Amino acid sequence: MKLAHFEFDPKRDLLGEGPLSEVYRARDTRLDRVVALKILRPQVEIDPQADQRFLNEARHTAAQVHPSITTVYEYAQIPDGPSYIAMEYLEGRTLDKIIAERTLDYDECLRIAFALAAVHSLDMIHRDLKPANVMLLNDGEIKLLDFGIARVKNEASITQHGMLVGTVLYMSPEQVRGEELDARSDVFSLGALLYHVITGELPFPGTSFPQVCMAILDGEPRKKPSEVRQGFPPQLESFLLQCMERDPEQRFANARKAHDALLLVQHQLAKRAPMGLRGTLYLPEFVCAKGDPCSVMAGALRKDIATELDRNKGLEVVLADPGESGAPGEYALIVELRVQETTGELLLRLKRLATHTVLEETFRAQDDDEWALQEALARAAVRFVRRGLTGGFAGEGSPQSKQAEQITLKARRIIHKGTSKHLLIGVSLLRQALDLDRYCALAHAVLSEAKVRKFLFWEGDPSFLDEAREHAARALDLDANCAEAHTALGFAYHLSGHSEDARREYRLAIRLNAGEWFAHRLLGSALVRTGNLQNAEPALRQAIRLRPQYIACYDHLYNVLRNLNRAEEAVAVAEEGLQAAQIFLKDVPDDLEARLHMGHLAARLGRRELAEKIVEQSLTLAPKDGYTHFHVATIRALCGDADGALQALRTAQDRGYYLRSELGNTDLDLLRGNEAFESLAS
Repeated sequence: MKLAHFEFDPKRDLLGEGPLSEVYRARDTRLDRVVALKILRPQVEIDPQADQRFLNEARHTAAQVHPSITTVYEYAQIPDGPSYIAMEYLEGRTLDKIIAERTLDYDECLRIAFALAAVHSLDMIHRDLKPANVMLLNDGEIKLLDFGIARVKNEASITQHGMLVGTVLYMSPEQVRGEELDARSDVFSLGALLYHVITGELPFPGTSFPQVCMAILDGEPRKKPSEVRQGFPPQLESFLLQCMERDPEQRFANARKAHDALLLVQHQLAKRAPMGLRGTLYLPEFVCAKGDPCSVMAGALRKDIATELDRNKGLEVVLADPGESGAPGEYALIVELRVQETTGELLLRLKRLATHTVLEETFRAQDDDEWALQEALARAAVRFVRRGLTGGFAGEGSPQSKQAEQITLKARRIIHKGTSKHLLIGVSLLRQALDLDRYCALAHAVLSEAKVRKFLFWEGDPSFLDEAREHAARALDLDANCAEAHTALGFAYHLSGHSEDARREYRLAIRLNAGEWFAHRLLGSALVRTGNLQNAEPALRQAIRLRPQYIACYDHLYNVLRNLNRAEEAVAVAEEGLQAAQIFLKDVPDDLEARLHMGHLAARLGRRELAEKIVEQSLTLAPKDGYTHFHVATIRALCGDADGALQALRTAQDRGYYLRSELGNTDLDLLRGNEAFESLAS
């Protein structure tokens, strides 16, 4: 079937339908891309309010550019035909389908609140927040859908006072009464929605429309979340109940405030979570008191303790005697066991090998059942070790840990200077950091990023990507909230061709640490490759705000703005980048990453003389570096020098730079069709 310049199969491509519209997966024949095509049903075309709501949805959504809001490409009304909205095609599932199979984890609430906060920050009210209008994409991102009855601040309503609009199951009391709404009504709907997706039950259930309305007007959920889901965190319960307060004045003022409160809840829950154990624990054979026949239980008890402690990913348990001394993070548990009939006694000594500091505790248990006695003794020993490793040696080793992190941060700054020489220096520093603290998650994360760069610099050897993934996994074992590890993992996914996984990891990094600038920069570049320029722009702008001296971000943003037909803004960004580069290079002249991207910006602005000067400076600083020669090639191609570009590409390849991953770079378009260029990819 064809509608305007869109083609789709009405049966095979149906994505969803409602009383007012149908949504299809369609192909835009003009731009050759897949879209979601929303078509107003013919029978409602005659309803002016329905048509106005459809137009409102297109206007409200198209006017906003945000990763949490679907991008609208086009709206039109066909003469003697239906109205339609063409928007980005999203791969994922709406929450109403997901919660039919499972409840959501607590941390997924934060993403939904963040999406609504984005809507409120744009002075919009959604007014129909429900699971069917929240999509969880395959890469883990959240998108809000259906802005048909949304309102922009101070916009005239298309409904009359006293008219109920929205989906009743998640409505605020004032919405049920048909009153004028503000952001606090959306906050109520957010609380009701989160209650449902976390507990699996509706907060205001009923068998009929009037019954649900009366339950909402009564103002309290039928059950508290803790009565529905065992072990429900009290902080999260308080948050949900405040969202669903009957009086709007008692709720959060808007979704931004709610999101901030939810962040605090998450922080409180994280603080209460048990600390993971880290280090190496030696567990020598247990000693039986003189004359005590306990060897059978001693051997079994030792295995039980080792098995339980080995569940901690960050703790390596070694069934052997320790040496006389050890590195930071190495411990030994020395156990003396005494068993007399139904009583067992443990003398526990936990020793920190680097400082010979010792913690001691004696534990006694009594039980007629030998197996139960053994279990009680094992539990006591495990508790003792956990207390010792998470608090008993508090303060010891912290200088080394801090020094390791400082060295790691220095290493990352050096690696980002761009050349293979800088990479090798950075890796050497990371090894020093891990020698000081082998359990430094940040060091493993940055080493993961370095391994990805080695893949590029050393002829695309896939073993470097394997090592990168291993170091990222190690970092996350040590610290599940290590944003830099997710960034590095995304980088590795990208270069191995798994772009969707890469985007997911970048977004996870940003969610864990909004200041992780490199994740913003890589996400922006990844979105550009998918053609999602609207969302690439804010990611790159945020990277510039966080790290204005990283000139590549200006370069990428320039291309985005040019492709969005915003030439004047693009030129302004390029000028800003040139100025930032000049200031930065006065202090850090050996930063080839900044210098080369300054050359790109000069070439894009037609300043060929400046671009060539930068090329000469770069080759003087790093005459044998493959990375440098590759970027020299792109600068020369932008300046129209095809022969110079080809020569630089050959040198880059000879120096080990992996060209195959970069030959799709649009900066090299001048060389397309050139036989010598095409042969480089073979």
